[in-house]
Amino acid sequence: MAIVWSGFSTLAELFQWRRYIKLLLAVPVLVVLAVGSYKMGLQKGSMTENAFHSSESRVRRDVIQTPNSSSQIIIKTGGATYTRWGRTECPSGSDAVYSGIAGGSEHSHSGGGSNYLCLPTDPIWGRYNEGAEKHSKLFGAEYEVPTGIDLTNMGGQSAHDNNAPCVVCRSQTKTSVIMIPARNICYDDWTLEYAGYLMAEASSHTGRTEFVCVDGSPEADPAGFRDENGALFYNVEGVCGSLPCPPYVARREITCAVCTK
Repeated sequence: MAIVWSGFSTLAELFQWRRYIKLLLAVPVLVVLAVGSYKMGLQKGSMTENAFHSSESRVRRDVIQTPNSSSQIIIKTGGATYTRWGRTECPSGSDAVYSGIAGGSEHSHSGGGSNYLCLPTDPIWGRYNEGAEKHSKLFGAEYEVPTGIDLTNMGGQSAHDNNAPCVVCRSQTKTSVIMIPARNICYDDWTLEYAGYLMAEASSHTGRTEFVCVDGSPEADPAGFRDENGALFYNVEGVCGSLPCPPYVARREITCAVCTK
């Protein structure tokens, strides 16, 4: 008895046509997926292009077109920071972050911090317990028998035993800063912020500090002529033998320069 499959003569032919139908039904889905993928590609491309233009616009904010010229001037954003020891104001071209007083560990203590600090005059306290003694101490800093300095800002009076002020500065245009010992002039392509004399704690004292550049025409903290001997600033001299002499000379005050670029 012959079986008729709605116009298909054999079962194999029916299955063949079913495969064709499935392929035809899948075509719209594939088209939709392809269109969606294309749109996503366009969106990603647009996002990438927008990011590029955004980045380009950020760069161009730092570029100035000179009048009647195709040349461009790149403006640096600045950011170099340094401490001007012995002064209350920053040099021209730098902004004061804050001014304060120099401080550090007491010169006869063997422990504590080994660096000088520029302490602000408006401290903010967290939780505190005044009844408990703290075993690390912080003192103000004084000039000790300084030589070579210009006393104009001291009114011609000795700087000895006066407390030292300080100011933290941020350059408006320079991004790098170095302190050069044994020079009061910067190397080529560097800008002098200030020059002075290298100072540190006395070699014979128990406490040790870093070497810092104290301004060559220092000021004094108005509250600070009390000879309290906390942290101290002494001139530094070279010792011939381990140091080559010349160019170094025994007993001469070592100069310094703070330079930016």
